[in-house]
Amino acid sequence: MKKLLCLLLALLMVLPCTACANNGDDTDTTPDSGDATEAGSQEFFPSVKSANYDETFQMVAMQRPVGEWYYAEELTNEVLNDAVYTMNQTVNNYLGVTIQYENITSITTGGEIFSTVSPTIQAGDDAYQCCILHPYYSYNSFIGQNYAYDFYELDSLDLEQPYWNKTVIDSLAINDRAYIALGDFCSYTLNILYVNKNLMKNAGRDMPYDKVRNGSWTQDEFFTLTQGLYIDNDGDGKRNNSDIYGFSGMWDANGSAMLQAADIYVATRNEDGMFELSLEGDRLVDFYEKLFNWSKDESTYIWDYGNKANSEKIAAFLDGHGYFTLESLGIQNLSADFDVGILPLPKYDKNQENYKHVNWGNNIVVPTSIKDPSMVGDVLEMMAYYSRTIVQEAYYDTVLQYKVSNAPDDREMVELIYDTVTYDPGIAFCDGNSGLWNLVYLACFGLTQNKQKIASYLKSNSRTAQKGLDDLFKEK
Repeated sequence: MKKLLCLLLALLMVLPCTACANNGDDTDTTPDSGDATEAGSQEFFPSVKSANYDETFQMVAMQRPVGEWYYAEELTNEVLNDAVYTMNQTVNNYLGVTIQYENITSITTGGEIFSTVSPTIQAGDDAYQCCILHPYYSYNSFIGQNYAYDFYELDSLDLEQPYWNKTVIDSLAINDRAYIALGDFCSYTLNILYVNKNLMKNAGRDMPYDKVRNGSWTQDEFFTLTQGLYIDNDGDGKRNNSDIYGFSGMWDANGSAMLQAADIYVATRNEDGMFELSLEGDRLVDFYEKLFNWSKDESTYIWDYGNKANSEKIAAFLDGHGYFTLESLGIQNLSADFDVGILPLPKYDKNQENYKHVNWGNNIVVPTSIKDPSMVGDVLEMMAYYSRTIVQEAYYDTVLQYKVSNAPDDREMVELIYDTVTYDPGIAFCDGNSGLWNLVYLACFGLTQNKQKIASYLKSNSRTAQKGLDDLFKEK
């Protein structure tokens, strides 16, 4: 019965999603057997053949509970959990594998996955096949000790398909080897703008959906739209967390994401194929000056990470204290008693080609101790495909409740955000490198530490940061 329910759920979720799959050629790519035949009967299907590996595919993650994204133990009638379960079981049945999952819940250093997995790699034990990592913890350790497998060597992976982010995978490669991968299989953390539509309507201000669509939703437009909205709600003549602001929110990694949204990266690849710091030039100066001045505007109210639980500092968006806030895309505002809108982070200017949302969620590493690369590649390819066609659709429609039928504009914005995921080598490799870490958080620390000019901040951190990037390319 459980298997039958799984198949029915797969059909219900996948059949409406044909438009989201990449259009392939006219070749019949329908899988050969069972569950995957029904779940994957679309225009495009991966070229992975049905198999009977009779092997275990062991994943390890930290602070990612069962049923949240990667793995579910059973059907529970919770939509996202059941979508994940369906994805797992469909891959299990199609490839003859058993997907297993370990979630490390106690975190003190951030390096818990590496400390768990590295002894097995050193011993040559094929105990783990996929490590689901934080945005910066442990990549330097895996790569520096030659414990990360090259994704380019996994022949089953079709990195040209939209369920992989090949642009980012290539951008993180070192010496032509891709040690880090991400795609729809990964649980992204994408920082975006939430809007109180009721407050906007009362103020006579329109949601800028059309500006987003025509490419004119820019940093200047955002700053202008959030200004002139301050209300001294308690009438005491002082700005405090009882008042109402054009923008209110904690300012941490979410604020740092404004940097990449403006198409400014901490590190980029140079003509020699190496990573180099790229925080320089008029664009950065202009971006930061405007951001800093906006943070000092009467209508802007921010607090730092250290005050995240301080009831005397927080002016919560959910309690109606902000027209706008900047948070990760998720379910935290579903309980609002007002209409909530979603917008992408603004571009630097109209000439910037695309919106950009840097991933502060998971990426994956495969240990070098794997014994069967074909199995590992097949499983990752199929999980990526079904994450897009099953899990992601469930996330859009039901968990976020942005269905086309009742919030078409916001659903469109969510899809745009997911289609513009980027990453920054500076983030990936800042673990253990204080200079690089400080630069990654430039747009955060600059405001919370009240740095009007950033020249000295850049200078004091750049040497250490660049040395760490250079060391990545030294052959071990």
